[in-house]
Amino acid sequence: MGSIQLKKRLVMKSLMIYFFTVSFILLPGSTSAQEASHEPERGSVLPGYVITLQGDTVKGYILNINLWLNQKMTFLYNDPNDQKGRIKYTPKEIKAYMVGPRYYESFRYPFTNSIHAENFLLRKVDGPIKYYIWYYDEDKSKLMVWDEISLADIEKAFLFEESDLWKDEFARKENEETLKPFDLKFLMKFSKNMAEYVQDDEELAKKIAAKQEGYKNINIEAIIREYNDWYLMTHR
Repeated sequence: MGSIQLKKRLVMKSLMIYFFTVSFILLPGSTSAQEASHEPERGSVLPGYVITLQGDTVKGYILNINLWLNQKMTFLYNDPNDQKGRIKYTPKEIKAYMVGPRYYESFRYPFTNSIHAENFLLRKVDGPIKYYIWYYDEDKSKLMVWDEISLADIEKAFLFEESDLWKDEFARKENEETLKPFDLKFLMKFSKNMAEYVQDDEELAKKIAAKQEGYKNINIEAIIREYNDWYLMTHR
C-alpha cells in the first residue's frame, strides 16, 4: 500500500473513531443499543426469501451467518432442519435476499477489503433514498476465501464480535444506478455535501447546513429517514 493510501486510511480510521465516540457520548443507549436487541442470532435459520435474477421471489428459510459473511453468500432451506438440502447463492446468482429483518441487495462495487467484484449489501432503509451499510475488518477479511463453507467454518466465524466491525455507509436515490458513498471526502464537508444531496427538501437542507443538533455526520440514517418521510408526504 502506498504512503498516500496509508495516510488516507489512518485519517479515515481516526475520523470514524471520533464519530463513533461522539455518538456514544451524546446518545447513550440510543440507536445501536436498540437495534442490537432486535438483531437476529448468528447461525439461526429464519423465514425469508431470495429474489432471482429474473425477479421471481422464492420463499423459504435463510441462514443468518453474520454481518460480515452475509455479504458474501446466503443459503436457502426448504426445511430449516435439512442442512444437506440447502442451496447456496452468491451475489452473482441472485438480485437480493431477506433473512429475518435483514434485507440484502447484490451490487457490483469496489467495497473495502472485498476480493470479489460483486457482494451483498445490507439495506437499512428503503424509500426514495435507500441507505446501506458495508461491514468489514482489515484483518479478519483476509483470513480465508469463503468459496465453500462448513459447520466448522461457521463456528469459526462466530469468534469475533460483530460490534468490532468497521462500517462504510452508502445511499442511492431511486433515479440513481450507482451508490453514493459517504466517504472521507464527503464527511470532511458533511454539512455542505449532505445539504446538497437532499436540497429538494429545503427545510431539511437548512438544518443540515446550519449544523443543528441531530443533523450532523453521525445522524446520516436519521436524516435519510426524515427526507423519505417528507418526500412521500409531498409526492403523493
